[in-house]
Amino acid sequence: MSAIAWIEHYSVVLMTLVFALIFASAYWPGRKKDIESHGRIPFEDDR
Repeated sequence: MSAIAWIEHYSVVLMTLVFALIFASAYWPGRKKDIESHGRIPFEDDR
């Protein structure tokens, strides 16, 4: 089985794993301060 055929066959599993990794890295307990500071950016005045 070639690499392209393997990727096509398991692409749903691969994308689910990528999504889970991104979700986990965004909501990791130690990153709360960073996420909250990024969420406040639109409400800050231009400096």
